[in-house]
Amino acid sequence: MAYNQPPYGGGGAPADPRYAPPPGAVPMPQSGHPQHQAGPPHGGPPEDGGGGSYTIDEMRTLHRSALSQADAKRTELRLVLASRYRELVGSSDEVTVMRERAEELGGLVSALPGLAD
Repeated sequence: MAYNQPPYGGGGAPADPRYAPPPGAVPMPQSGHPQHQAGPPHGGPPEDGGGGSYTIDEMRTLHRSALSQADAKRTELRLVLASRYRELVGSSDEVTVMRERAEELGGLVSALPGLAD
């Protein structure tokens, strides 16, 4: 997609100022989608400013880090779910007690007319 063309491809459409590149932007090549361009999709390791590739040791470190983050998220999710479950059970118990009290109150109210006679 070239600049000044809508993102859906509008090939040959007149230039639209809404799709103008920001100042200092480098135009994309006309030859295809950015994912089909050469080079690593991640842009390389951050320490060399992008454009390179990761070493095996860097990939292992990234993998360990990703696994660690995923494990932390799983633990966090488990704790949140356990907390929500406890709240649900507590609410259920409260509803049961309220139902019992309402039945008692209903019985007392229905007995009132008999007491007034």
